[in-house]
Order: sequence, then structure tokens, then C-alpha cells
Amino acid sequence: MTTATTLTAALLGVADDEARGYSHLTSEKEPARQVSYAALYRRARRFAAALQGLGVQRGDRVGLILPDSAEFIDGIYGAMLAGAIAVPIYPPMNLGQFDAYLGNTTHILRQAGCTVIITDAKVRPILGKLLTSVPRVRTIETYAGAIKGVTESAAPTEVDVRPDDVAFLQFTSGSTSRPKGVTLTHANLMANIAAIGGAQGGLGITGEAYGVSWLPLYHDMGLIGFVFTPVVHRAKGVRFISPLMFLKRPAVWLRQISECRGSITFAPNFAYGLCTTRVKEAELTGVDLSSLVVAGCGAEPIQVATLRAFADRYAPYGFRSTAFLPCYGMAEHSLAITFIDLHADLTADRIDAASLAQKTAAPAREGEPAVEVVNCGRPFAGHGLRVVDPAGQPLPDREVGQIQLQGPSVMQGYWNDPERTAEALRGGWLATGDLGYTVDGELFVCGRIKDLIIVHGRNYYPQDIEWQASQVEGVRRGNVIAFGVQAHGEDREHVVVAAEIRQLPEDPAEHDVLRGKISAEVLAGLSLRVDVVLLLPPGALPKTSSGKLQRSKAAELFVSGELGKGTQQAGALGLIKHLAASRWNFIKASLGSRGE
Repeated sequence: MTTATTLTAALLGVADDEARGYSHLTSEKEPARQVSYAALYRRARRFAAALQGLGVQRGDRVGLILPDSAEFIDGIYGAMLAGAIAVPIYPPMNLGQFDAYLGNTTHILRQAGCTVIITDAKVRPILGKLLTSVPRVRTIETYAGAIKGVTESAAPTEVDVRPDDVAFLQFTSGSTSRPKGVTLTHANLMANIAAIGGAQGGLGITGEAYGVSWLPLYHDMGLIGFVFTPVVHRAKGVRFISPLMFLKRPAVWLRQISECRGSITFAPNFAYGLCTTRVKEAELTGVDLSSLVVAGCGAEPIQVATLRAFADRYAPYGFRSTAFLPCYGMAEHSLAITFIDLHADLTADRIDAASLAQKTAAPAREGEPAVEVVNCGRPFAGHGLRVVDPAGQPLPDREVGQIQLQGPSVMQGYWNDPERTAEALRGGWLATGDLGYTVDGELFVCGRIKDLIIVHGRNYYPQDIEWQASQVEGVRRGNVIAFGVQAHGEDREHVVVAAEIRQLPEDPAEHDVLRGKISAEVLAGLSLRVDVVLLLPPGALPKTSSGKLQRSKAAELFVSGELGKGTQQAGALGLIKHLAASRWNFIKASLGSRGE
């Protein structure tokens, strides 16, 4: 590992390395584009010079809306070299959902105070409205337009980047509230990256390690885990796969691991489920997964049954279950918080469902309804983790409470949001908003406090309800939301399960049968009666930019009677109107009339 104290210094440390680096796969019909570490350094310096040419100064915030992984990496390193603060923003996933996308993007840009946005030629035409909705934005430029006229050997005006400088703003996914700008310094990131790749309690990354990732780079697992960490630990390289390629054909992930002899990969739980159910045997010809040392799983609730099914399916292809590395992490702690021991086998705690409802994780007896909670491992050396009750008092093992954290990886706060910063950082500890418990120093995560459903004084975790509902034939796994709603004058929460169905039956009687099966499955597994079951078409449930289920948003839509009504797709006329309005804003800006 490098001795550098900043990400820019770490990049400088590999500036002469032409043999190792990144490769970017955007089509299976074309070879991956190779970008060595040395080439990355040159490209990032050129982009930094381009930003300075656009008037970007030290401390300015630059929004990056770049779908292309190579351009995005140039952009974030280039912003750092220019002394600016990058703000990664997800590109529009569905051009029919303009209002929701622009509303969220407007919030992020305003909160961050961005002055410049860098995007690409496909996305820029729809962003013109931001010139009026975000007063501080003065330029929306494409990556190609920014570097046009800047020579490949161009160098920026040198900026002294220090460990306590803000490296970038990582806006949260917004699964339980509006996105918040997590403020991370170079020191925060270097501490977390050192722990991630370290030999003690980490992945033990060496110069031979090779990563394969389809994860979006505008979120922490993809960005910190696969862009920054390989440079800091001087790994052999990373193969980046377009996220859309993976979603359309999950087998591409497995094939690239095999082709590149990848040793490290990470993904959310749903990805392993997709590979188990959607990949055909014909797509696996020649696939060999024996090179995988680490198959990390995090970013969403981990279902041990999903991972076991993946291990069973791919054992004939060389996959070892000991490669699984369940982990716990969050943006407010830079990225990673706990890992299980490298090469340890997957384990889960089988908990009595009734005791869990009473905030105690008692081991289940044979034949009793049980919930399996995956072991997420131990916190890193030099970092603190504890579980506390509502009064902030530490709890003993197997008592469920809020997870709190401390240490050098913890964020500085939420950008331009002192109130929510004060709520999160209390008495030297970060309040995660997550519930869990410990056993002999190892962490077991139960769910989010805000998502908790309380029925007759018992606590139920929505992911447990969602998992039970997903066992019913026809329900789309990973596309179920459970939440509680309290009617006026009622003394308890009513339990609602909204499930996307692969193909909704035409016969209403079959709907009733399916609802009954879902209710029965939840009752049998958790001893909980569901009050309402909604059957929805694919794509109807609200999700964040990273694909996380938005339970609070679903509850709001349910109460207003809007959940499942249409797919919120704009028609051709709506698309034309948005493009026309965006174009008009660009014209006004070019004429010097910004308007309000």
C-alpha cells in the first residue's frame, strides 16, 4: 500500500505505471477500453486543466453526471487535482421520469452549491432547466466540450491538496429521506481504504489483485471500493462493466470474472439472486469462477438463502462459498464498517421471530418461526462500534438497538445541513439509524429504525416480511415493500405488503388467491397478520438511484391512493416538452439572460 495521505498523492504514486490499470466494457461486441494508471493520471490532469479553464477554483463544487465510467473517473480525479469538490450525481435512468429526476438533481445541486455541471452529449439536452432552477449553476458542459482545445499533455495549476481537504460529496441514496451530502475528507477516505485492503481484518489486497465490477460509480461501493481502493493499494487493475449491461444480461458479470481471472467483486444481495434465477446454462459455457477470493455482499439487507442458492448453482463452475464476504457499510462511514474474516464461511444466526419482535435476538428452537440474520463481521481496527438503547446506553450481546460508530472513517457532517449533522453526530458517535445486535464482537444487522413496523408493541422488520412474501410463486424477488400505516383514531399500525408480480393474472379471483398465499406465508414465518396486500406490475415500486426500495415513499403513495397507479412514464409529447424547455434555457443562458 502507498504511504500517501491523499487520493491525489496516491494517484501520483502510480503515475508511471503503464502496465496496470482499468479497463472499461460497454458492449460485449467490442473489446474493453484499456486505461493504465499512467494514462489515467494524464487524463485526470488534462481534465483538471479544463476545469480551471472553465473558471473552477479551489473549493468550488462540480456536479458530475457522467454515465461513461472512463469519463467519470477522469472527472472525479480531475476535480481533486484542480482543488475542486466533485459531486457525483446519477444520470437519468428513464427519460420518461423527468420531473422526479430533475427534482432530485435540483435538490442535490442546490444543497451542494454547484457552479459547474459536467455531463455528456446524450444527457445535456435535458438538463437546461437546471440553469434556472439552480441559481449558482453557470455552466453545463459536456466532457468532450470541456477538454476540447486542451492538449493531452496539459497540466493544471498546482493545488496543494491536504488530508483535511474535502475530497468529494457523497449524496445518500434517499431511501428514507431527501438525499444528504456526506462530507468526506481525504483523511476519512484514506483511513477507510487502508482498512478495506489491509492484511489484518481487510481484504489483504496485493499487486496481483484484480477487481471486476458493474456497480454504479456515483455511489460509494463502486466509487471508493473499485476506483480509489485499487490505486491506493496498487492493485493489478479493475474491469468495469456498464451497470445496464449487467441488468440486461447478468451472465456478463460472471463471464468477465472468468475472462479476467478476477479475484475481488462486490454486489448487493439482489445481484446474486439474479444470477441464480436468470442466467441460462448456455451462457456459462467456459465460465470458471475459481479465481474469486472475495465475493462481497452489502448495500442492502443480505438474505442468506440467496447466497446459499448462488453458491449451490455455481459450485460446478469453481465458486467457493468461502469467497462470500458479507459486510456492513454506509456513506457516513466513508464506505465499509465491518467485514467477516477473509476465507471464513458464510454464517447466519437463526433467531426466534417472537423474541426479535421484543428487541431480543434469542436463538430459535427447532420448529418455531425463525428469522435468519447474516453475520456481518467485526469493525476495523482503530474504529469503534456499539449498540445502544433509545437513551444512548450500550446494550449487551443479543439485545437489539441502534448501531453507533466512531473512528477516522466517520464523515465530517452533512454539507450545508447543521441540523441533520447534529442529529447524526452525538457525543463523538455517529448514529447510523440502523438496528442490530452483537454476538462476541460480531455484528448482525436487523434493519432501519425508520422502517420498523410496530404491531401491538412488537417490532417487525420490513425486510423479514418482504422475504417471506417473496417466497410465493409469481412474486418478483427483491421487488416487495412492507410498511406500516396508522389510520386516524386507530391504536395500531396496519401492515401493508406491496408486491410486484411477474405477470398479473387477468382473473380477479386469481388475485385473491395470490394475496391469500402472500398473507399465509408471512403468517407462517413471522406469526404476523398482514392487513393489506397490493399486487403491482413490474416497475411500480419506488426505488432510489441505487435500486434501494423506498419504503417511506411507498407508504406516502399508498396513503394518497397513488401507489401502483400507472408507471409514471411520460409520453412522447411530454418528452418533447421537456426537451423544448431545456433547449430554451440553454438559449437564454447563451444570450446572457438567465431568468428566475
